Amino acid sequence: MEQERVELWQAEDIAGKLAVVQRYTGLELLTLDNLGDLQGKTIGFREESFSALRRNLQALHKNDFALFAGLTIIPLTINGQLRGWLIADSPEQDMTESADCLFRELAQQLKFLLWHEAKIREVEKKHREQFLYDILYHNFASSEEVIRLGRLWNMRLDKPHHVVVVEFDHPLDVDKHVQLLAELDREWMRVLSARFVQPVLMLLRMQLVIFFEDDRKPARSQSEVAAIMADAMAKVKEDFPTILPFSVGIGRLHYSVSEICRSFQEARQALSLGRFRQPENGITCYEDLGVLKLLSHIRTEELDDFTQETLEALMAYDDHNGTELLRTLEIYFQENESLTLAAEKLFIHANTLRNRLKKIESILGTELNQVDVKVRFYVACQALRIIRQTM
Repeated sequence: MEQERVELWQAEDIAGKLAVVQRYTGLELLTLDNLGDLQGKTIGFREESFSALRRNLQALHKNDFALFAGLTIIPLTINGQLRGWLIADSPEQDMTESADCLFRELAQQLKFLLWHEAKIREVEKKHREQFLYDILYHNFASSEEVIRLGRLWNMRLDKPHHVVVVEFDHPLDVDKHVQLLAELDREWMRVLSARFVQPVLMLLRMQLVIFFEDDRKPARSQSEVAAIMADAMAKVKEDFPTILPFSVGIGRLHYSVSEICRSFQEARQALSLGRFRQPENGITCYEDLGVLKLLSHIRTEELDDFTQETLEALMAYDDHNGTELLRTLEIYFQENESLTLAAEKLFIHANTLRNRLKKIESILGTELNQVDVKVRFYVACQALRIIRQTM
């Protein structure tokens, strides 16, 4: 047994340590990190067992090992912090005493190895994220110097870049938020790496920031990027079905590293204002914000005065009669004045919608087919969204 332990200590990496234990015990072994990513695996570990572990990652986090019959699982925890899992493709009761001892010795050594590697990654990540932070907030004097430093991280910052910001739609406690963002980070990287050269992802203030170069000529439009993000969102939700609702904001494409900060601020504004249109799972481009960009800079009190002045008669009628004419008008504008789409969203017939619109015109004392009138009431409905969001 002493010889096995000596060889185990002498093995310098995870693959080497797994190979030593497999050679002496015959156990097929696998190691995952705390996000479920593979860290090492012996060649005979069954693919179906590996797939079951990946599909039921939440059960691993909850130490609910009942789903993994036929496997022996040891959580790799140091100072109360989970670093991953060591798994043997064999039931514990089938292990010999010597195999069990070496298996558990392996777990102890992997704890230290994963902790050490995590510390190294944390230092590297800290330097990298400080560099990215300086780019996003334009904390640099020379674009040429930033471009040169970017090459050390395999970033071609002399190319035009899109910036995207992702954020969960509902408040979470800090620890849960950080964990979910880390999982979202991993999933987005996996999806986007197949589409773009060197996508860069960064966790910043409870948001996931993504920026990637556009090497296509002509460059992708915002609508094309939005379509790609929609596909990526669908893929993330398919691969990680328990993920909570999240929304996406997309900044405009800028052509110099000094303007990445501008695209970042646009993406954040698109994310925030996009929720006035779609509270959950929305994808919003900055260039599509329209009048919301202007309204967001006006004091709430002024917006409230404007909406009351413009929509007061309609609000009063709804309050007195228990109707939803204001909501009808909002949905009508939201669906670009399409009678068919607005009626579907309101669960009414198109003729019913026509009658409601005539009633709205009667109450307001105006006709919605006049451009200046239409614009006034459209802007009032948009302002009302902002007011509701800030209440």
